[in-house]
Amino acid sequence: MNTTRRTLLALSVSGLALAACAGTTVATLASDVQLVDSGAGSLASAVMQLAGVPAATITQIQGYLAIIDTGAAAIAATGTTGATTIVQQIVAALKALVPVVMPLIPGGSPLEPVANALLSLVPALLAYIGISGASAAVPVYTPDQARLILRAAMK
Repeated sequence: MNTTRRTLLALSVSGLALAACAGTTVATLASDVQLVDSGAGSLASAVMQLAGVPAATITQIQGYLAIIDTGAAAIAATGTTGATTIVQQIVAALKALVPVVMPLIPGGSPLEPVANALLSLVPALLAYIGISGASAAVPVYTPDQARLILRAAMK
C-alpha cells in the first residue's frame, strides 16, 4: 500500500511540475538557460576557490561549465533552433556538475541552495523540449523559487 501511495505522490508532484512549465516560452527558456549558466558559473567559481579541491576536480568542473556556457550562448544566439539537443547537453552537464561540487560545499553554506536551484530548473528545461521529468528526482524548489535563488546568487 505504501508503494502505491509513494508512486501516486511522485506522479502527482511530477505532473504539477510539468503543468507549471506548460506555458514556457522561448524567452523563458533563454532566461532560464542564462540563469543556469550564471548560477553554475558562480557555484563552480566559489567551489574552485575552496582549499583542498584537487586539480582533477577543478578540470572536471571547468569541462561541465564549458558545456553549459556553449549551450547558453547557442540558445541566446539561435533561440529554439536545435534547442532539444542543446538543452539535453546543458541538463546532462548540470546533472554531472552538481554531484561533483556538493560534497565540497561546507554544510550550511549559501552555495547549497544555489546547487539545488540549478537542479530544480531541470524539469522546466526538459518540459520546454517536450521531455517529461517524471523519471527525475523531485525538485527541492519550484521553478519560480529556483529562479529567485539564482537571480540572488548573481548579485
